Amino acid sequence: YWFFIGLNWNLPLAFFSIYHEIKGERKYNLDTIELDRLKTITVKGDNLDHASIYQACNYYILEKGFDYLVSINENKNILDFGCGKGRVMIVAAHYGFNNITGIDFVKALCMSAGQNTQKTQQLYPLIKFNIICDDVINYKIEKDQTVFFFFNPFDDVIMLQVVKNILSSLKEKERKIYIMYANPVHKEIFLSAGFKEEYYLKKLQYLELSILSKETD
Repeated sequence: YWFFIGLNWNLPLAFFSIYHEIKGERKYNLDTIELDRLKTITVKGDNLDHASIYQACNYYILEKGFDYLVSINENKNILDFGCGKGRVMIVAAHYGFNNITGIDFVKALCMSAGQNTQKTQQLYPLIKFNIICDDVINYKIEKDQTVFFFFNPFDDVIMLQVVKNILSSLKEKERKIYIMYANPVHKEIFLSAGFKEEYYLKKLQYLELSILSKETD
C-alpha cells in the first residue's frame, strides 16, 4: 500500500499518509488499510469494468470534510457510495451522524464493513447503520438522505447515472443536499448538473476534497 503511494505519487505523500493512517486506525479502532484492484473479486452486478481500485479515503481528508459539515449542522444522514470496509461510516458516527448507509458491490467488503460497524455500534447504540451489497445504480435514494460521500469509486459512466438518481430524489422531496467528494475526478458532472462548490481542500497536490451542494429548483 505504502509502496504503491510512493511509486505512483511521491514520498512526502507516502509519509503523510502513513502518519495519518496509523493515527486514524488507532483513533477509530479500525483495520481498513488495504489496496485491491477488484479484478479477482466476485461482485454484485455487471459494472466491475467501471469500478476504481479499492482504497480507503485518507483520514486527514475525511476529518476535514466532516469538520465542515458539523460547522453547518449537516451531520445527520449520510450515504457512502462504495463504502468498502466502512471507514467513512465509522468516522461519520464519531462526528454525530445518526443515520449512516453504505453501499458496495463487493460482498467481502460489505461483510468487513458490517463487522466494523458492529464494534462502533457498541459505542453509539442509537445510530442506525445500514450496509447494502448491490450495484450503486440500483439504489433508490431515500427522501431524507442529504449527504452523499464519494471517493472516486467508479468512472464517469456510473457517476452520471448516480447523479441522475440523486437529482430524481431531489425532485421527489425538496431539500438541500451535499456531495462530499474526495479525489473529485468527475466533479464537472456535478457542476454541470447545477451543484455549487461550498468547500475545497487540497493537500500535497494529490489529496483533494470538494463539498458541493444543491437545493431543489
